[in-house]
Amino acid sequence: MGSMKQKNEGPYQDLGARIKLLREQWQQSVGEVSGTLEIDEATLLAIENGQTMPADELLDMLISHFLLTGEQADELRELVDQYNSQASEALMGGIEDMLMKQVVMYLPIDSKIVYTDSMNATVNDHGVVLQFMQSTGPDAQQLPVSKVGMSREHAERMIKVLRSTLDQHDRSSDQKILPSSDK
Repeated sequence: MGSMKQKNEGPYQDLGARIKLLREQWQQSVGEVSGTLEIDEATLLAIENGQTMPADELLDMLISHFLLTGEQADELRELVDQYNSQASEALMGGIEDMLMKQVVMYLPIDSKIVYTDSMNATVNDHGVVLQFMQSTGPDAQQLPVSKVGMSREHAERMIKVLRSTLDQHDRSSDQKILPSSDK
């Protein structure tokens, strides 16, 4: 006889359970989170059920979405690293593991500048998430290029710094275009 409650049997149970717990703590539905992250609900459910491990980019988006502290993010990444290590050893030995580590080390030091022409902001009791987008193609479809999460206090400091920087630029530009007094 089977039990009434379905059991999480996926190979990534611990990771999925942690992500599901985060979603529940934020009191968000699968639809809300998947809509915000622009992924299929089935993908998020497969991750939460431990059937699928999120790609690094999706893991970073989940970390940002739930405004995890550095320590909390490191715990999730360490769990993913443990799964990756186990899979690499079981399937292909050390070569794939070495390549994955090189890729993971490369991404955080990527210092390219992404340009944006629009932004959405989401605010809740835990902080602010800014999603920057860029129009692409003939139909000007908006594609996300970056997502940044921060505390409310950090967001307020950022507003002050942006205002001050813009005002300083405007003042210096005004000084450059003053008419000369040569008459």
